[in-house]
Amino acid sequence: MAIFGKAEPASGAPAGTERTPASSAAATLIGPNSRFVGELSGDEDVVIQGNFEGQIDVPRRVTVAGAGLMKGDIHARSVVVGGRVHGQIRADERAELLASASVQGNVNAPKVVIAEGAQLQGKVAMSDEASPGKPAGKSTKGE
Repeated sequence: MAIFGKAEPASGAPAGTERTPASSAAATLIGPNSRFVGELSGDEDVVIQGNFEGQIDVPRRVTVAGAGLMKGDIHARSVVVGGRVHGQIRADERAELLASASVQGNVNAPKVVIAEGAQLQGKVAMSDEASPGKPAGKSTKGE
C-alpha cells in the first residue's frame, strides 16, 4: 500500500526502508568475506560489507553496511554508516550514522543525521565547506 503518494518497492518492503545504493547504476561492492587495502576512486556507488583499509574518494554514495569496517578516510557526495569507521568522513551533501554505526573520527557535511544509538568519537561540522568546489577546512567568508 502506498503511503503519502510514495509507491511501494517491488520487493514488498515499505517505501524508504531499503538501504541499497540510491541509483540503479552498478556499485562497487566489498563483500562480507573480502578485505581491500588501497585507494578507491571511480564514478559509482560503493558498498562496504567487509573490511576496507585506505582512502575512498568518489562523487557518489558510500555505504558502510552493518558488518562493514572502514579504516581510513571517506570523501563522497553522501555517506551512510551502519558499521564501523575509523577515519574522517567528508560528505558533499549528507552524512548519516545509523543506530548500529560506530565512528571514530570527524564528520563534515552540510547535512548530518545521527540516529539514536549511533556511537561517535569525534567532531561534527555542518557547513557548506564540504560542498563540491570548496576545499574542506578552509573558510571562504570575508574573501
